Amino acid sequence: MNMEEIIRIFCRLSGLDHEEAADFRFMCDTALSYIMSRIKRGTDMRCYGGRINFAAAALAYYRYVLWSLTDGAANEVKVGEISVKHGGSSELEAADRLCREALADLGEILESENFVFNSFA
Repeated sequence: MNMEEIIRIFCRLSGLDHEEAADFRFMCDTALSYIMSRIKRGTDMRCYGGRINFAAAALAYYRYVLWSLTDGAANEVKVGEISVKHGGSSELEAADRLCREALADLGEILESENFVFNSFA
């Protein structure tokens, strides 16, 4: 997987430039680590590199949107009769949808997140 490609996609999704996105590289790193930890053993990674990169960037973007909505910064500015509100829940919903679709695109190679109890008799 290519971290520079993941960051490039993250920049496109978030609207940040490469320099601004450097502060959020950890989100890209942890998103890729999460996806890699769920990939089934024996998967030929060469066939899925682009989709893994995109899914990692989409997951990082979703986490970035969550962070930006909870960082304590004002989400609305009002000057007289004019107010401007940050994207808020619609942006979060779009990021969530994008992330879910990107992970679903990897469905055949990802282990389930569900915890299963096995019984040995």
